[in-house]
Amino acid sequence: MLHTTLMLLKKDGKLLLGLKKRGFGLGKLNGVGGKLEKGETIDECVVRETFEEIGVRVTEMEHMADIVFDDLYYKGVPERNIMHVYISTKWTGKPTETDEIKPEWVSIAKIPYEKMWCDDPIWLPEILRGRHIDAWFHFNEKNVFTDHWVSEWPMNCISDVDDKRMGLTDTGEDRANFPVKEGARAVLLNKKGQVALIHAKNRGWYKIPGGGREDGELILENLRREVIEETGYTIKNIQPLGYAINYRSQWQMIGKAYMYICHTDKFVGKEPMPDEIKDGDELEWFDSIDEALAALKAVDLKKIDYYGAYFFTQREIDTLEYARQFLKEKHGR
Repeated sequence: MLHTTLMLLKKDGKLLLGLKKRGFGLGKLNGVGGKLEKGETIDECVVRETFEEIGVRVTEMEHMADIVFDDLYYKGVPERNIMHVYISTKWTGKPTETDEIKPEWVSIAKIPYEKMWCDDPIWLPEILRGRHIDAWFHFNEKNVFTDHWVSEWPMNCISDVDDKRMGLTDTGEDRANFPVKEGARAVLLNKKGQVALIHAKNRGWYKIPGGGREDGELILENLRREVIEETGYTIKNIQPLGYAINYRSQWQMIGKAYMYICHTDKFVGKEPMPDEIKDGDELEWFDSIDEALAALKAVDLKKIDYYGAYFFTQREIDTLEYARQFLKEKHGR
């Protein structure tokens, strides 16, 4: 997945946008920013790109949004891009036109959305109201979005696991070069309020229902398909919790799972897949999140494989602990 940054300067009821003079987005108004370079943090990238494009050195900024653009076409090829959006009210220097951007101050009350990307009217008003958001847009070959969601954080990172956290030796490889495998998983509740886990009995660990995203599949399609395949249930009342990320240095890859909380709807049945039969997968219901957590925490990490021990198990613990707090705050339980 490509990582990019976007900076929006704000003062006196106005927002600084830039007219793109070349390259992708030619002729559109947008914030300023660009691609993450190797060895660079997201914060470093947005400060560098802002200076390079309009000659302004940002001194204070706030991270407002992470937006995933799925199948955004560039030169006829669909790409996945996660854009990290910032707002700044303090900087040094005067915005100056460059070969890349012609800066332009616009009234926040009269933003010319007709000159901007088609997704901008969806998410930009949210962050200008002070909301911190995560969003996702799926595009067609004409770069018009066909599906989307916007969620106020906590659609942020709720689980971050790497070798170092788990007491292992990191290989030292540059994570920027690791491929990203995406997927979706569900903290699934039934009508009794019980919580589902898949028990891989032959491997000695548990996991939250869900799995990897297939090519061309939307995230929510991914979620619904995987839950049916693993539990036999359709789902309803879907609410985003956040995403879980793990850096598997020994495999040189990154796993990113979008985590949701939802309820069972109808049981439509399921046929076990070969890998489920091999792993001894069984759906188990726990009377509470605390009971599900107890099962996860009782797993002997030394007796299971690298993936299950150091990524599935810790990811699920982090997610269920987050879900417990989410339910308490939203529903008082």
